[in-house]
Amino acid sequence: MTRLDVDRRFLLLTAAGYLTALAAIAAALWLVAMPALHKLHRAALETQAQTRAASVQDALTLVLSDARELAEAPATAAYLAGSGRIRPAQMRRDLERLVDGVTAQALLFDRQGHVRLRTPGRVRRPVFGLAETRQGLSSLENGLIGNAPIVSYRPGKTPVEAAFLISLPILSDGPPRGMLVIEKHLDLSRVLAGDAVSAATQLATGFQVQMYPEWSGDRTDPIAAPVVGTDFYVKIARNTKLTARLGWEMGREVFLFTGFALLLPFMAMGLAGRRFIVAPHRALEDSRRRLASQQVELAELAQIARMSHDSILVSDRDRRIVWTNPAFLTMTGYTAEEVLGQNADALLQGPGTDPDVSRSLREAIADTRPVRAEILNYRRDGTPFWAYLSITPIFDSQGQVARFATISSDITRRKAYEGQLESVRRKLEQQALQDSLTGLPNRRALEHLFEALGSEADPRTIIRIDLDHFKNVNDTLGHAAGDHVLTRIAAILRNCIAPGDVAARIGGDEFVILLGSGRDAIEAQAMAERLRDEILRDIPFQNKTCRVGASFGICAADGRLVDNSALLVSADAALYASKDGGRNAITLYTPSLHRDVQEKRRLALEIEQAVLREEFVPYFQPQFDAATHALVGIETLARWRHPLRGILPPSAFLGLAGQMSMLPEIDRIIYRKGLEEVAAMNRAGLAIPKISFNAGVAQLRDSDLPGIAAGIEIGSTRIALEVLESVLVEEQNEEFCFHIDLLREQGFGIEVDDFGSGHASVVGLMQLAPDVMKIDQRLVVPVTRTERARRLVRSIVDIGRTFGIGVTAEGVETSAHAEILAGLGCDTLQGFHFARPLSADDFSRRLAAGRFGDRGPGASSVA
Repeated sequence: MTRLDVDRRFLLLTAAGYLTALAAIAAALWLVAMPALHKLHRAALETQAQTRAASVQDALTLVLSDARELAEAPATAAYLAGSGRIRPAQMRRDLERLVDGVTAQALLFDRQGHVRLRTPGRVRRPVFGLAETRQGLSSLENGLIGNAPIVSYRPGKTPVEAAFLISLPILSDGPPRGMLVIEKHLDLSRVLAGDAVSAATQLATGFQVQMYPEWSGDRTDPIAAPVVGTDFYVKIARNTKLTARLGWEMGREVFLFTGFALLLPFMAMGLAGRRFIVAPHRALEDSRRRLASQQVELAELAQIARMSHDSILVSDRDRRIVWTNPAFLTMTGYTAEEVLGQNADALLQGPGTDPDVSRSLREAIADTRPVRAEILNYRRDGTPFWAYLSITPIFDSQGQVARFATISSDITRRKAYEGQLESVRRKLEQQALQDSLTGLPNRRALEHLFEALGSEADPRTIIRIDLDHFKNVNDTLGHAAGDHVLTRIAAILRNCIAPGDVAARIGGDEFVILLGSGRDAIEAQAMAERLRDEILRDIPFQNKTCRVGASFGICAADGRLVDNSALLVSADAALYASKDGGRNAITLYTPSLHRDVQEKRRLALEIEQAVLREEFVPYFQPQFDAATHALVGIETLARWRHPLRGILPPSAFLGLAGQMSMLPEIDRIIYRKGLEEVAAMNRAGLAIPKISFNAGVAQLRDSDLPGIAAGIEIGSTRIALEVLESVLVEEQNEEFCFHIDLLREQGFGIEVDDFGSGHASVVGLMQLAPDVMKIDQRLVVPVTRTERARRLVRSIVDIGRTFGIGVTAEGVETSAHAEILAGLGCDTLQGFHFARPLSADDFSRRLAAGRFGDRGPGASSVA
């Protein structure tokens, strides 16, 4: 064999060994690194799933807090138990407080599954049906749940929308009373949207998580985190492409670096080998020793290379670096010559490093014990990076600590992700205090500001603003136009306020400006005038023009009338005065207005006490057949038997009672007392054919009306509910018609009151199909004077006959009225000609004495 052949063979053998070593390193890297990457990826996804599950839990906790308070309130259990002291209107107000911008519906069930109260939400139609809302009742009846809520979930139209049905038991000292059910529609886009780490995120039940491997064909355990307090999970799909890409990038870098690292030893081995093979007779033993030494070195290099995906540093007891692996040099940017002999802490730590973490590491090294930590280090170029490191002592043959091995990995990306999560959390907290449409502070932020101010702070001045005719914009141009107007108004407020002022949106079209310290009512009034002029300007929107105005209420805390704590309420009173004065006005809270407010509050307290004491009593006005003048019914009217002021007419209390939402309670009292009085009259042999009650929308929705009537024996007397024509115009919707049909099925007559006073259409009259329509007295009174009035009444009578509806004429004040209206075809007559509204005793005495009927012109004077 020639020398050339020997050289060629040796070079081929060396190249084959080099390539074999690279292949072995690549295989070892793949076998070691890929499972670790998959494990790290899965750990990151599990942390992400837990974080997102906590976000869903936080969203549900916010929804549950107010609902749980209502469910655990004694008044709720008392209401479901049938306690008379808890009124439906009071319970309805409590239920309506739960309704916010993400509520589809809120229902209150009794133990038998009957819907006692229902409040529609402000979002789209509910996605859960009535049967689904009752599902929690079976568990309640079987005693399978305590006071924990039942949460059901249904995905929305998009993957990031979710509808939650929350059922809370109404518990008391005895058995459960019923169930509170709320349907919420939540936007989970920030929770369920995929990202670079996860392919997709979704909510799933425990059964779906359990069956996921079988359904998907992926036999690995699904990554899911339970949402505490519910029976579903946040499930995250793995982004397998991410793991493959990271593995490929890491493998490529390590493979190239290892190739260069092994090249020098193999070149040295080749040069030495050539020399030994060409001269086999020279120093054969020396060649063998060199070869054995090289083999040991190669084995050590291969062993270290298998760990090269983590940075490895070896230091002495004084933390001086004695050895590093290539991964450490790659991570830090130093060369081996620059780091050997340097103090590891001084080399890597910098101004941003936490001194407490550094101290704990030094103490562990001094105590020769293992330690782990996350620490901020710095590369050679000054770039900071986060490292997760583990320091372990290395013992010599005598059992003494000779070295410390530090294994670390770069976790900068993970820390950045955690920082993003913290940023999102802070942003969510900020959004809770900010109006999402206008960017102004919301009502909650304003309340926090007033809590911080307190009544003892410097006196402040406030302006309350309510847009005029804003509803017309929404109704005619759509809600997009309304949102555009609100955004424009917010911009006007920002431009007009001074530094130190705060503008906030506290409701649909309501805004507030809190002036800075030292600014008085005069400055507030000047600002309000500027704002009014700006708001009155036309606002263009999609080639159309939006026009709105604004009413202003101003209140200054001057220490005499009000302090800071009463600013909002007092400015609201001034705003109401502006509205009552014709809108587009500016009203200052003055001593005179303060007295009116105090008087209104006193009357409001008296009305509340009157409801509790049931001081409201029914008065009755008879109705007569137009042809025979026989009694055909009585209309029930409300009066207030005031303990000091005597009998008060409706004009003295109905307006304020309506603002207080007390009319349903008053109607309920009059309804029950009216039925009791009629029952007494029937027992006395007076035989009342029909009794009618004025009914508002709330009373029409009161599911207790049939129950109250069933508990009072009124014989053959029919019950009719009179609905104002204005209600007929405004409430032509499916829910209104449903309640009307339900009442009609339960035996109630339906009548339209004050027909002709509004804008009811013939189509609306056909849909309602009332039994009777009562002609407004403003159309009845002039029939004795003009032919035009008589033709109008005759036309209304013809409409009634066409649809089979009886016609009653109100305001019959003279016998001439009675004669003309009977001739025009009216079926029933009612008015002062026959009798004014009478108390039950007066009405019974006159009816028993036969003092009703056609009494001639003098009848109008009878009280």
